[in-house]
Formats: sequence, C-alpha cells, structure tokens
Amino acid sequence: MNNSINESFRKYLLLSLLFLWPIIVYGQNMSLSGTVADDTGLPIIGATVMVKGTTNGTVTDADGRYSLKVNGSNVIVVSYMGYVTQEVSIKNRAKIDIVLKEDAILLEETVVIGYGTMKKSDMTGAISSVDVDQLANRTTTNPAEALQGKVAGVNILKSSGQAGAGVSVKIRGVKTFGSNEPLYIIDGFPGDIESVSPHDIESLEVLKDGAAAAIYGSVAANGVIIVTTKSGKKGDVKVDFSAYLSFTDIAKELDFLDADGYKSVHKSMYDNWNTYATETGQNLVTLPEYVSKETGVNTDWQKAMQRSGFTQNYTLSVRGGSDQAKYSISYNHSDEKGIFLGNNFRQDNARTKLQMSKGIFDFETNMAFKFTDANYPQYSLKEMYMISPLVPVYNDAEEYGFGLTNFDGLPSNRNVMADHHYKDAKNRKYHTTANASITVNFTSWLNFRTSYAYRGEHERNSFHTPKYIADVKSKREYPYNSESTAYWQEQIIDNILSFNKTFDKHGVNAMLGSSITAQKYQWNSVGVEGKTTIYQVKDGRLTSSEEFAGFLDENFPTIDAGKGGTYDGSGSYWKYNRASFFGRLNYNYDNRYLVQGTMRYDGSSKFGSDNRWGVFPSIALGWRISEEAFFPKDIVLNNLKLRMSWGKLGNENALGKYDFQAIINTYNSKYQGYVKGNGENPWPGSIARGLENRTLKWETTDSKNLGLDLGFFNNALTVGVNYYINTTKDLLIYKVLPPSAGLQNPILNVGKIENKGFELEVEWNQKVNDFSYNIGFNLFTTRNRVKALSDVNQVINGEGLKYGTEHYPTETRVGKPIGAFYLYKTAGIFQSIEEVQAHVNDKGEMLQPNARPGDLIFVDTNNDGTINADDKYYAGSGIPKLEASLNFGASYKGFDISMVLGSGFGNKLYNANKYYYEGMNSGSNFLKSSLDAWTPDNRNTSVPRAIYQDPNGNTRESDRFLEKGNFLKMRQLQLGYTLPKKIAKKIYMERCRIYASGENLFTITGYDGVDPEFSRGVLNAGIDKLIFPFTRSFTVGAQISF
Repeated sequence: MNNSINESFRKYLLLSLLFLWPIIVYGQNMSLSGTVADDTGLPIIGATVMVKGTTNGTVTDADGRYSLKVNGSNVIVVSYMGYVTQEVSIKNRAKIDIVLKEDAILLEETVVIGYGTMKKSDMTGAISSVDVDQLANRTTTNPAEALQGKVAGVNILKSSGQAGAGVSVKIRGVKTFGSNEPLYIIDGFPGDIESVSPHDIESLEVLKDGAAAAIYGSVAANGVIIVTTKSGKKGDVKVDFSAYLSFTDIAKELDFLDADGYKSVHKSMYDNWNTYATETGQNLVTLPEYVSKETGVNTDWQKAMQRSGFTQNYTLSVRGGSDQAKYSISYNHSDEKGIFLGNNFRQDNARTKLQMSKGIFDFETNMAFKFTDANYPQYSLKEMYMISPLVPVYNDAEEYGFGLTNFDGLPSNRNVMADHHYKDAKNRKYHTTANASITVNFTSWLNFRTSYAYRGEHERNSFHTPKYIADVKSKREYPYNSESTAYWQEQIIDNILSFNKTFDKHGVNAMLGSSITAQKYQWNSVGVEGKTTIYQVKDGRLTSSEEFAGFLDENFPTIDAGKGGTYDGSGSYWKYNRASFFGRLNYNYDNRYLVQGTMRYDGSSKFGSDNRWGVFPSIALGWRISEEAFFPKDIVLNNLKLRMSWGKLGNENALGKYDFQAIINTYNSKYQGYVKGNGENPWPGSIARGLENRTLKWETTDSKNLGLDLGFFNNALTVGVNYYINTTKDLLIYKVLPPSAGLQNPILNVGKIENKGFELEVEWNQKVNDFSYNIGFNLFTTRNRVKALSDVNQVINGEGLKYGTEHYPTETRVGKPIGAFYLYKTAGIFQSIEEVQAHVNDKGEMLQPNARPGDLIFVDTNNDGTINADDKYYAGSGIPKLEASLNFGASYKGFDISMVLGSGFGNKLYNANKYYYEGMNSGSNFLKSSLDAWTPDNRNTSVPRAIYQDPNGNTRESDRFLEKGNFLKMRQLQLGYTLPKKIAKKIYMERCRIYASGENLFTITGYDGVDPEFSRGVLNAGIDKLIFPFTRSFTVGAQISF
C-alpha cells in the first residue's frame, strides 16, 4: 500500500512541476527594460545597470534605455558618475524606469590640482572651482573672458572693443613690472586658454595662493588656472551641436563736435589767443578761412568708419567610448565682423582626446589646432577723432578720390577712410598642441606617468600699400610690401610618480616628479619699397635723392613685385630651457587634520650660473572642525574648515632671454653714427650696449593665506573666506643711467611690491519641486603698495601722453600703488584778472603769470613759491579697491534665466581722451563738452577757456582729467527654453535648448569716458587713452544634443 501511495505522490509532483515550469522559467530568464534619467527628465547615457552580485549587466544607450535578461527575484544596481547609486528589487516587473539623483557630495569631492586631483574636503589651499556650464553660456570663444565675475580675487579686463581683442587676467593684484598673466594648464600641460572652446571644458580651477600654486614653482607667481577638457564616456555616441548669432553695436561712444560747433570753438580758441598775444606782445594768428566759411559739409567721422557688428559661432562635438577606450572630438568655428571698418576676426578650434586602458596601462593623447585670421583697422583712432567735420570723406576732385585737409586753412589731418581703402594688412596664426602620456598602475594606490607635450605656433603677417594721399603733408609716395614669419615652439617631458593610500585613519597622498621644458623662437621680416636711392658727390659732399623703382604694378602685393626697389630686412632668434624637480605630500588624519607640503627646484637659462637655480617651497594646514566629536550635528552649519598656508613662488617674466649677458649689437646703417663706406657697400659696426650681470636672480613672491570654508543646510549654502598677503621682492627693474654712461639701462633685482586683500565667495543652491535656482556672490579687495625701488627717491614714469616724452599722469614711487596718479592739483577757474594777480607766493610774485580769466588755478602744494613738477601730488590709483559680482540662475519646467552683474569701486580713471579732445589749444576736433568752456557769459563750468597754444598749461597732467571709476554693469542677461523630452525625441533630438542673450547691456557710472573697465599696462592702469569703444551684443542661439 505504501508503494502505491508513493507512486501516486511522484505522479502528482511531476504533474505539478510540469504545470509550474513556464512560471519558473519566466521568473529566471525574464527580459527587463526601462530608462535611466536624471531628476530633470533628461536621459543618462552610459549609466551602468548590473544584476547585484553577478557580472550580468549593460549600459544605457543614447536615449537612456537599457535591456537585459534577469531573474524576477533579482536586484539591479544602477550607477553613474556624479549620481547616487540605486538598488531596485525587480519583483517580476518587466519594465522599470529609474531616476538618479545627483550626488552633491561626490560632485564636490574631486578637484584638479597641479599634477593630480584631490578631494575638495582635503584642500588646504585657496582654490576656486568654476561652474563650467555658465562659461559655455557666455557668447565668447575665450574662456578667460567668460570667467569675468565668477571668481573672487580674479580681475579680468578686455583690451578694447575690437573683434579679436584679448583680455588681461590678474589674480590677486599686480606682482611684477613684467607680465602678470597667470599660468594656464590645459589637460596637464601649459597651454593657450584661447585655443579651448568654452563648450569643451569639463572643469576649471583657479589656484590663487602659494600653497596651491607652488608645485609649479617659478612660473606660478601670478597664479594658475587649470582647465580639463571633456572626455568621452562609456556608452553610445553622443553628439552635441551649438550655434549662436550675435548682433553688436557700440555701447557708448565719444561725442564730438559737428561742423558748426567745430567752427565756434576754433574761433574762440584763436580769438582768445589774439587777445592774449596783444597783451603780451606776441604774434597774432590770422583767423583761418574755415572758421567763417560755409561749405555745407558736416562729416561724422565716427559714423563713417562704423558699421553694425555680427558674429556667428558653431560648435560640434562627438564623444563616446567603451570600458577600454574613450574618445572626444570637437570643432568650433567663430567669425566676427567688428564694428569698425577693417576689423574682422576668424577663429577655428579643433580638439581630439583619446583615452585607453589595457591591463595596468592607461594611455591618453590630446591634440588641438587653432587657426586665427585677424584684420585690424589700418587707420589711427586718434586721427579719426581729430579730423575736421568740414572735410568730406570722398572728393572726386582729388587725385585719389578722398577728401583732404588742403583748403581754407584747415589743420592737417589724415583721411582715415583713405588709409582704410589703400592699406591692407593680414595676420594669420596656426597654433598646434599635442601631448601623450602613459600611466603604469602598479597597484590601486601607486602609479607612474610619463608624458610628452608639444606646442607650436606659426605666424604670418603681410602688409601692402600702393602710393596714395591721405594727408598732403604726409604722402605715401612709393608703394610698399612687407612679409614676416614667426615660429615659436615648446616641448615638455614630464615624469610623475604618485602614491595615494589610506591606512585606517591616516590618508597619504604623495607625488614626485620632474619636468624638462625647451622653447625656441624665430622671427624674420622682409620689406620692399618702390624706390631707389641715388648717391652722388657734389661739391665734395655726399648727396642722395630718391626715384621710383620696381613695382610694374604697384597694387600687386608680393615681395617679388618690388624687384628693383629698396629692400629691408630684420629678424630675431632665441632659445630658452628650464629644468624642474618637485614633490608634494598630503597627509589627512581621520578627515579632520590636514597637512600639505610642496617643494620645487627650478633652473632657468635666463640667469647666469651664479643664480640659475631656485627653490620654491610651501606648507599648508587645515582643520575640519565640523568633523570633531564636540561639533554639534543638529545645526544648520554642517561644514566648517579652517585653512592656512605659506608658499614661495618665483617669477622671471620681466627678464629677457639673455639679459644677464653683454649683448653685442651689429648695425649696417648710419644708426648710432657709425660710418659705413659708400651707400652700396655698407660696413657693419658692432658694439656691446650693456654690461654682463650674472648676479640677476628670480623675483620671488612670499604668499600667505588664511581661509575659512563653511557649509550650511547640507551645503545648500556655501561660504568661502580668504585673507592674503603677497610680497614680491627682488623685482627686476631698469636702473636709469646718465646719458654720459653710454650704456643701456641695466636690469637689477632692487624692488619690492606688496598686495593684500580679502575675498568672499557665497553660493546658494535650492530646488523646490520643478523650480530650481542658484545665487552666487563674490567680492574682493586689493591693496597694492610699492615697498622698495632701486632707491627711496626713484620715480618710474608711465606713458608720456604727449609725444611719448611729456605729460606723464602716472608714476611709480615707494609707498604708493604701482602706476599711481601723480598730478597737478587744481582749485577751480580764475573768474577775474584780480584773482590771477592775487594768486601769489610769499614774495608777492604771481604763481601763474600767463593765466587769464577762464584759466585753471593750480596749487603750489609744496609751498616753494613756484608751480612745477614738484607740486604733483598723489591723486589715487587705477586699481579698484573693491570688486563685486552677482551671478543668478533659475529654471522652471524648461524655462531658464541667468544674469551676471559686475561692479568696481574705489579707483580713479584718467580721461586722456579729454586731454586730447577737450584741450581746445590746437588744430583738432573736440568733444562736445568743449561747448561748455568758460566764457565771461558762462562762468559756472569746470571746463577752462579755449585758447590756442595753451599759455597757462591748462592741459598739463592735472586732476582736471581725473574721475571716479565706480561702476555697476549688467554683464549678461540670458533667457532660455528647453523643449520637453517627448517633443525633442519626435524631431530626433535628445535635448534642444534655445536662448536669447544680451551682453554688456548697461553700465551705471559717473565716469564720462567710453567705459570704466579697460585693460592697460601695469604702469598705466586707469589711463583711458584711445581705446576702441566696447560693444553691446544681442544673441540668439541653440544647444542641441543627439
């Protein structure tokens, strides 16, 4: 009976298994599919979807989709860099859509530092990371310009409003008389920031203090900006395309006199002179005919030379990869038509990056190519402003068809339209960057990398002009062609050994490395003028005459076309080498106590053997107070870190390649008085113009920084505070020798400059349902002081605005900022001859005997009884004391808005354009403000009277031309809309954003010039002189992903 029961049970079990088999099979081998997206609904490409505890997995495609075979009881693990990993139980579901949330902690954790990376929480130096998405939204091809207003302590100024104009970048003030530009590191090597499209940037860090930058030693005194370009990611191919069209006009231009105003002011100028000349017995001036003659001509020369500007910019990138190889290819084209005739700028950037892994080896190669084609105006902005509105642009009666200043006694000026028409200049540059590296990963915590980098730039310039006349007193009598070529290259070999391991509570990150740099440069130029010089001996004297030669067709722009004419040539060549050995050690105890030490040993060929090598150390400490056991965990303040650092940095930018040597100059002309046989066979002459100086050494910057990092509300609100003191000593300065020395002024290590400042960076990020926004605010102060020069009484002049040798508004002296304003002090305008006569010294002598009512009153500041250059007083500095910026961004259901506001306070600006065009003392057009000049019927004014030759010196360098530089500027306002995902997919796109943007929309300022922000040299900061006006732009664009 038992056997019968057992047999029945076996049959029942077998039938049950046969019935359940399809269910069991389905549960073990079901297909699971779905999508992975971020919290905005955008698909995540390359996200990993793995069955937990197995090697069964896949990655999402270009639409964020995945599909794989699973067991219905499995758990899948979904992960992607920068997002919180999720584990999801399948529970026999066939479709699961996953939404990954950004890992705020992870995103903040790693930053790029010199020769490596580091967790942000472990940083002890002053390093600022930049939101690269905001950079890509600026309508510029230069990431440095897009940085404006993003980082405290970084001052960025544009040189002019021309297409292709560059920018100057200073980090924490002026530290040297040479270049103050920071070092740019692109993908691990020194590079050209303008060769990187903002759309290609993955991360950007600014290293501001000595501890952060000291690993770069002698090339890092001005700070370091590290750029990492985008890499490919594992998964399907991702294609991004962006384009914008920008329409530009002049934001503000100078307002000049029309024909009637021109004649009125010039009449007053000559009438006042004749009255003065009669009183003083000097020669009278006959009133020119143009002052009273009506010609019907009223030329607005600014309008004649202007046009509407237009820019088109296109960027295309393709990225993708697998576990073993990743690639990135991008191309950017920008074509800019400037607002002034003759100004065009084209730039093309192409970039590739390839990363591969095989076993313990990692390979990376980067290649970039930049091509620029620049055309700049071949006419003088000064002449454009000066020329009379009574001169027509065109005149068919003239030989070359252009109006000239050859009638009615007009002052002589050039017709700038004629210069534009006949002169042709081209500038093309071909910039190539390539580097390759191999990393050997011995273990997960020890690796070695060797790498090679090359940079090279070929530059070609050409210039051509036929004979023509733009000014009867300065004719182009012969055609001229010139061509020049330049080639610069740099080669670098780096070797880096890195160690990064955690032992219980101890974290050690160490690095040792070496770097060899070799540079060379060669420039050659040749020109030919369509003339020949005939030498003859007459009456025992050598005479010369010129006659036309060569150029069968003077419009043919080649050197050969001038065969038979007069040739000239020039060239230069130099080499430079640097060897560097360096190391860094970071120690972290229990994520609370942080120590960093670096050391760099640099040798440069710029110095003699006595001082060729320099040592540049740094040390930094950090304390993460919020990680201490005593720190409360239930308060809004969740992160608190104290930092302090010291570093010593080097600088050689102010030194030429061979300044320590006695350079021999060779001449084959009559320059410097050397006599050279006859005109056909010159004898070269050579002389050493300077003395050897092997004691020259590095400028060194001693950098101290005290910082505090705070995070509130789980780091939704972050605050960074820094206070720094940078002291640069052994400044390389020219020592002025008396002419009797017969030598060039030598360079000596004799100066010292100090910069102090406070920096504040605040950022708030919040998301409420579909609405998210962020606010960024930063401000910084700058206090610059010259502590020493070659002697306490040395004065280093800036630019002489009159002929280059007179009218110096700026001087560098001990105790004041570099390039400070030293000016004559004014005390209003004389209203009567009695006031002139009462302005006397202690002896009763008139201080201004040439003054008359309407002239400026100058103050005898040193009370020595006379007014001269010794009365010039410190009147301020062109360096802002405080700069602040506000960045705002918000988005809601596809709509987004962003805004950048900038401001500066506490600096002075010298309006040199008023010196040139409000002087009312020479044959020039003038600003309309000259109509407010003092007259007996217009006494309530600050503009002195118009008078020819200016006998009182009203135009001398005085605080008459000095104005406050305070401003508030709307740098950018942008509105955008991102199409819903469903609509984008219908038109075969992953993402599509369209936007409209305005740049430089308005400026609130009391400054009367074109713009209160502009770039000038360190000795001339704040001198607003003949800068092409800046532009306002309106842009429409699109950003598309496939």
